[in-house]
Amino acid sequence: MFLFLNIVLGSCSLLEPDELVPSYIQIDSFALVDNPNADEGSLTNQIVDAWVFIDDEMIGIFELPAKVPVLTSGNHKLTVGPGILVSTNSTIRENYPFYNAHVDQNFSLIAGESVDLIPQTSYRDEGSTYEYIVVDDFETAFTQIDSFSGSAAAILKTEADGYVYDGTGSGLVTISKNDSLVALRTPAYQFPASSKPVYMEMDYFSDYSVTIGVFVKNIGIQNEVIDYLTIKPTTDEDGEEAWKKAYVELTSITSAAANPESFYVFFNVRIESPALRKDGHFALDNIKFMYQR
Repeated sequence: MFLFLNIVLGSCSLLEPDELVPSYIQIDSFALVDNPNADEGSLTNQIVDAWVFIDDEMIGIFELPAKVPVLTSGNHKLTVGPGILVSTNSTIRENYPFYNAHVDQNFSLIAGESVDLIPQTSYRDEGSTYEYIVVDDFETAFTQIDSFSGSAAAILKTEADGYVYDGTGSGLVTISKNDSLVALRTPAYQFPASSKPVYMEMDYFSDYSVTIGVFVKNIGIQNEVIDYLTIKPTTDEDGEEAWKKAYVELTSITSAAANPESFYVFFNVRIESPALRKDGHFALDNIKFMYQR
């Protein structure tokens, strides 16, 4: 019996020697490029995962940088989807619905060898299916982000070194330790009240925790004020202010709205108790809404 098994297994290894030797794809990062068919605004991004498919069969989700093992060789269709972290503090990972996948119809894999790949992606074509609203990129003197009445500080465009993340300007709020309330908001927009994806993208840094919420203006019934998530202070390894990218998923709010006329997003800077207050900053850039019709 032992001899028979050895013969069978040996025959399989002779007939299919490459199937047990993986090929590898080395993916360190994505390249996000402009789509001439979309008014998508800035191309800042935080693509953290590669969703890998071979011949339309999913191989897995790989945190970047990644060396992806594939148990096949030869020429195959390769699809790599750009993955993000949903709502910045979440552990939910998503193949971002507004980015195109990288597709190579004839990708060559060699058993035992590694092929370097920088997948290229872009925003999907804007039009009948996808809509993008660039709220504010702080490239002009006029800002769309406004402060609430009673807010102790306003957001102003800055071109100062160290406070500009992308382009020529960013929006900066300078906060004193004596301030007790700092609150900002976007203009109001109409989004589809369905299960279709709705996201807000933004670049930011903050010396404080900031609550991001949504105001839902309803028709004929009470409006809704929803504290949605809290982003934490951002610092780098040296304790310095560091910019981050957030993809804030709003679909659960827009799809659950009772009878919405419009929505706006607000930012409440959480000022600690007087003993813990400090001078600092909250900055925003490249705020935009993306939704599917």
